[in-house]
Amino acid sequence: MGLDWNPIGKPQPGCEQEFERLFHILTGKPKPTISIFQRLKQAFTRPDIEQAKQRFEAIQITPYQTIQAPRVGFDAIATQWARDRFAEHPPPGKTLDDFLESLHGYHVVLLSPPSDGLPVYSNGPAGYVESFSFRAQWLVIECPDILGKQTLKQCYESGLAPDLADLGRTLRHIATAYSTTHSVAQAAEVRDIAAPEGSPAFKAHLLFSAAKWCEWWSSRGHGFEAYF
Repeated sequence: MGLDWNPIGKPQPGCEQEFERLFHILTGKPKPTISIFQRLKQAFTRPDIEQAKQRFEAIQITPYQTIQAPRVGFDAIATQWARDRFAEHPPPGKTLDDFLESLHGYHVVLLSPPSDGLPVYSNGPAGYVESFSFRAQWLVIECPDILGKQTLKQCYESGLAPDLADLGRTLRHIATAYSTTHSVAQAAEVRDIAAPEGSPAFKAHLLFSAAKWCEWWSSRGHGFEAYF
């Protein structure tokens, strides 16, 4: 399957500390500032993971909201998208009304306003992640020597918005240095690029795209899940 980065929700105003606490419970990652005594105490406390997950979801603003994804049954453009899908491939035994009801509330991410939060490099079309997911496996394949072991390790570690912002800064620094060295700085300015895989221009564009994705989501308060 490889590595994908999925943006996670961000805390609703006033829920920041609880959101962070639940994130660390659900990911199994202790807070960096937690004391040894607190870690031992937590080790003997078995939180209800399902309850924590439900609460975590209840106090967040979702990536769908931030990316402004239209919803079937709420936004005309999304409802028309659903009608078009039905016309192209009518599900056996379903009427149009049945089909629209089954998709009521569905977020159509591809109809969101264009942004760096909707990356060119995504496995969204494969169906197991959304189109706002970044296909970080490209970095693993194309840029391991450029990234180095520490940054590559960081790519596999889920984190909150400050962690994602830190990863974005690192990737932008690496992309800038690499593109300057190989005289492909123009890769930073374009959304898509006509360059063969493995070429300096392709690698620079991939690195800048990853940095922009991290910057876009983290600047809006979202962290990320390293999914692999």
